[in-house]
Amino acid sequence: MSSPRPARVRFPAACLLALSACGGGDGELQAARDALASGLPAPYFEDLVTESVAVEGERLVLLVRSPEGDADRTREHPRFELLRQSEQDAMRQLCGEPALARLAGGDAVLVRRFVDRHGKVFFETTLPARDCAPPA
Repeated sequence: MSSPRPARVRFPAACLLALSACGGGDGELQAARDALASGLPAPYFEDLVTESVAVEGERLVLLVRSPEGDADRTREHPRFELLRQSEQDAMRQLCGEPALARLAGGDAVLVRRFVDRHGKVFFETTLPARDCAPPA
C-alpha cells in the first residue's frame, strides 16, 4: 500500500487543475476546433467549401473558400450587401452544431470568414456564442 502524497506535492497539482478550469475558454475553443476540424474540408453551399477551422483569441473561425470567386469583383456587385446579410442570418445555424454546444452561453465568438481562391476576404460573419444559449 502506498503512502499518501505530502501536501506540498498535492497543493501545486490542485492549483494547476484549478487554474486550468478557470481558463476553460481556451480548452473549450480548442476542443470545439478539434471536433469540427475532423470533418473538414466539407461542402458549404454550392461551390463553397468549409476548408478549415482555427482559434484566434476568443474567436472560432471557420474558413469558407470559393474556389472560383473573386473577392474584389464580388464586393462591387450591387447585391453584395444582400449576400453578406443572408450569410449573417445563417450564422444561427451554428447553434445546432453538436461540436459547438460546449461554447453556448460563453464569451467565444463564432466566425465564418469567406475567402476567394487567392485568400482575399469577401467578408466575415459573426455570432457571439452567448446568443446560442437557451433563454433562462
